[in-house]
Amino acid sequence: MNTPAPILPIAERGIVKEDFDAVLAPEITTALTENEVKQKGTIGGVEYKLTIRLTRWTGRTTPAQIVILSRLFWQVYPKMYSRFGAAGQSPTTITLDIENRGYGIAWNAGRLVHLHDGWLERCPEDFDCITHELAHAIQNGWNGQMLEFDGFIERFADACRYLYAFNGGEYNDKGWRMQTVESEPTREDSVRFLVWFDYFYSTKENDLLLNYFRVCHDEKYPKERWSEAWAEIFKGSALEGRSIDDIFAEYAASEFATLRTGTRRGPAPLLEKYDVRKNAR
Repeated sequence: MNTPAPILPIAERGIVKEDFDAVLAPEITTALTENEVKQKGTIGGVEYKLTIRLTRWTGRTTPAQIVILSRLFWQVYPKMYSRFGAAGQSPTTITLDIENRGYGIAWNAGRLVHLHDGWLERCPEDFDCITHELAHAIQNGWNGQMLEFDGFIERFADACRYLYAFNGGEYNDKGWRMQTVESEPTREDSVRFLVWFDYFYSTKENDLLLNYFRVCHDEKYPKERWSEAWAEIFKGSALEGRSIDDIFAEYAASEFATLRTGTRRGPAPLLEKYDVRKNAR
């Protein structure tokens, strides 16, 4: 009977504390245990902790990629938390488990984010799949039964993936894109609709995407009362008093709904014309 070879401590497999220290701000500290990278830091008055668990890491995600994932967390998660965390009672302690197990890409379970060890080996620029999963952590358990459509859970996480993409979309925009209105023709399907009303109608005083987040999180409106939910989301904005169908039709008729967002052939047309990430900074 063959006995599996023991997994060596991470320090013997290329994980070096100095690699993290070299690319993180001084206020973020890193410590290594036998099979974990443990980090903590205070940003904007909030203390965050990240544990990268490597108990089931088989080396397919490279040490350099693990450093990038650490950088992604410290750049992306505090920004999302600053905007949505209070409304979501979101966790400030996150564990990223990199593991060679049966699921396909990545998934979230509360404050636990799981990444398949082989995914970045196959798709070496898809770091922002983790931005999507971190957005689920920020959501902190939205109840699909209390949304107009349960797909809003994934639509919001994808909107965050685009708005908060690591390094301003350096990796994300080469291969991942928001679909156009032709591919996502209803608000049940549309990620881009959220980005549209956030860009054109959110203000510093009335953050519509935060209003949307709060209404989704608070479980105030069952599906049949979501006309009231939309009224609450848009209250006090230039969209107040209009039906959600009319608002979506305005979006669908705009060039914003059709301009390409992700490309390997240079800047994306949507980003060239509209600074859609301005509210995510």
